[in-house]
Amino acid sequence: MEKNKISNFLTSDISYLLGLITGHGEIQYNSDVRKIIIDFEYKTLESKAITKVFDQRLHIQTSLDPVVYRLQQMGINVQKITGDKISLVLTWIKEDIAWLFIKFLINGTRFSFHDFLIPEPIFETTDANKKEFLRGIADVTGFVRKSNVDQSGRHRVYIEISNKNWFLPPQICQLTQSLNVAIQYIGYGHPNIRGGKGTSWAKEHQIKIYAEDFENIGFYISHKNEALAELVEYNKSNFTRKQALCTGIASREKSKDSHPHETHEKLPLEINGQHFNGYKAICKCLGCYLQKD
Repeated sequence: MEKNKISNFLTSDISYLLGLITGHGEIQYNSDVRKIIIDFEYKTLESKAITKVFDQRLHIQTSLDPVVYRLQQMGINVQKITGDKISLVLTWIKEDIAWLFIKFLINGTRFSFHDFLIPEPIFETTDANKKEFLRGIADVTGFVRKSNVDQSGRHRVYIEISNKNWFLPPQICQLTQSLNVAIQYIGYGHPNIRGGKGTSWAKEHQIKIYAEDFENIGFYISHKNEALAELVEYNKSNFTRKQALCTGIASREKSKDSHPHETHEKLPLEINGQHFNGYKAICKCLGCYLQKD
């Protein structure tokens, strides 16, 4: 089956599930059972927007009930597990069509969010399905906080991707841009971008999008969407300049000091041993669709 034909079989439910898996899913096998575990982590119990304060644990728990029902309607055995973190556990006793299709789409050689990439058919599917996929990623990796502002005080949504997964951020950029949603900045966990002592730079990659731009995608996790609405209202009342879509061309880059970890085992081969003055140069090495030679 040709890749560009597979997109015809994608639904909003499958697209959303693929986003959840890509963002924070893990595949586990044993001789009898196949599982996909999707973790919904939260760094603090409380999340603060501008005036609103949310109990993250409570909101995630209640928001996942419709998600569980949605997956059950697809014929998937799913449980919501609560503990130090909240997880969805999808279980297959046998390899049915749903399992085989999902496994094929996420590439059977990859097993966790540390190395999942966007399934190619997602780039070819409808805008509605693209949004569902991005909502899935955002529901498990997105942070909407009062503190996530730029130097002018303009609020942003952060999509935080595992530091081990270097190739996913430029793919997310490509997908959001196809929906006319601009990314303001990608804070790679790289020594030239983060600096710092030791390996403090080797943290999650942060994809930063202005709240009013991310409004076009949104969340299904209730407190994230409520916080987003408040930040959007603030931004629209205080800022008029629209973030332009990326062209792949870096402008007004300042020279960065060299860092002793520009060669390091935590960096992938494609960028190891190189010095970068800005994030777009890193994007180019990682396959940016706008900068391909």
